[in-house]
Amino acid sequence: MKKKRKSNRVYRLRRLAVFLVPLGCAFWFWPQESVPTTQLKAEQASISEEIYTIEERTPIEQDGVIRYEYDIVVHGNPSTDELQSVSHDVIDDVKQSDQFQAALLRFYDDAAYIGTEPPLGEAVFAPEGDYGLADWVEPGQTDDMMFGWQLREKEWTTKLTDTEIQIWRSWQDQYTKQNPDDPDAKAKVTRIIATEYELDPKVVQQIVLKQHVWAAL
Repeated sequence: MKKKRKSNRVYRLRRLAVFLVPLGCAFWFWPQESVPTTQLKAEQASISEEIYTIEERTPIEQDGVIRYEYDIVVHGNPSTDELQSVSHDVIDDVKQSDQFQAALLRFYDDAAYIGTEPPLGEAVFAPEGDYGLADWVEPGQTDDMMFGWQLREKEWTTKLTDTEIQIWRSWQDQYTKQNPDDPDAKAKVTRIIATEYELDPKVVQQIVLKQHVWAAL
C-alpha cells in the first residue's frame, strides 16, 4: 500500500519552524543592555529638578560653627507631606558637597519671594532639630541630626498670579529704596507702582495685602 506523500506546504512549515525556534531562543536569552548608572542618576536629578530648585545656598560661619541656609523653590502645589519629602531629598543632595553642623531650608512657591518670609515654611536639619544646637556635632556628622519642621499647608486658590507677583515684586523693590523713617513711604510707593502699571492705587494695595496674607497663612 502506498503511503500518501505530504504536501510541499507541510515540509515548508517544518523547515520554517526548525529555523525560527532556535532564533527565538537566542533572542530571549540574549543579554539586554543595561541603562548606565550615570544615565539613571541624570534621570533622577532631572526628576528632582522638576519638583524643586535650590535657588540660593549660603554658608554661615559664626564662633567656629558652620551652618548652611538654602532657599528652595518647590514647583506645583505641594502639601506639607510633600515638603517633608523634599526636605529629605534636599539634604541627601547637599550633604554630598556641603559640610555643615546645621542647615536651614526655606521653601517658596516663587523665586520672587526669596529674601522675604517663605510662604511654604521652613525646615531645620540639626541636632535635635534645633538650629541653635549646631555645636553639638562636628561638620558633616549628619547621622546625629534630625528634622524640625515649620511648614504651612496652603490654600492654593489664594496664590498670587504671575502678574500679581510681578507687581508685588516691583512694589517691594521700590519700597526698599525709600527712607524707612518716612511715614508716607508705602503710599508713595503705591502711587509709583500704580502709575507704572496703569492701575488704581487700591488695586496695588490689594495685591500687596494679598501677598502678606499668602506669606503668613
